[in-house]
Amino acid sequence: MTLTKDRPAEWAAPGMRRMKVLAVGSQKGGAAKSTTSLYLATRFAEYMGGTQECPIVGLLDRDGTSKNLSEMLRLHPEMVRPGVTILDGEDLPEQSSGLRLVVIDTPPGLAAIDSLRSADLLVVPVIPSEQGVVNLVQYLRNIKGQRVSVSPHMRLLALLPSAVRNTRLHREVLDAIKDIAGSYDPPLPVLPPIPQRTAIEEWNLDAREYDAAAKELFEYARI
Repeated sequence: MTLTKDRPAEWAAPGMRRMKVLAVGSQKGGAAKSTTSLYLATRFAEYMGGTQECPIVGLLDRDGTSKNLSEMLRLHPEMVRPGVTILDGEDLPEQSSGLRLVVIDTPPGLAAIDSLRSADLLVVPVIPSEQGVVNLVQYLRNIKGQRVSVSPHMRLLALLPSAVRNTRLHREVLDAIKDIAGSYDPPLPVLPPIPQRTAIEEWNLDAREYDAAAKELFEYARI
């Protein structure tokens, strides 16, 4: 299933510029949420023509336990590319802020569900392991049970396999992830997998492994 099919009409309205909110969430720690948040924010800012003077994508760190993303960007401010701005606190900016997209990095565990408040779109990174699959099922169950109270207008869940190697085990787990996605109601898109690469682990933003997944999301959302 690809994201470009069955596009919701309200996301594709010509000239629409309401600020969208994309959350990156997973119940399991170490699932590449912070990495995914940074890469997607960077790629989306590139696609939309954001500049240093006029940022167009905001990064919001709601991982109150570690603040891994905020701390990394504080130590390495050069990683904040033109068009991206780091938001303070955990609240969304006003619609009048000039931003077209806010990307939220969320915490693992029980706090993850509340961190999805006001999200329009949710991307769920999944590590291809048995425990990753178990946590994915639990996370999707929790979201389904609490979506109305957390973010009733959230339109889409998309799964993003991360740190994928070309091994038999990972191929088998990817098949299991696709089966879970297909059995969800409604069925969930599975984005192009992110391979395990040193450049990704080191947050080299010139690496292009996230490009296919980011473009598919961007074309669907019409931000």
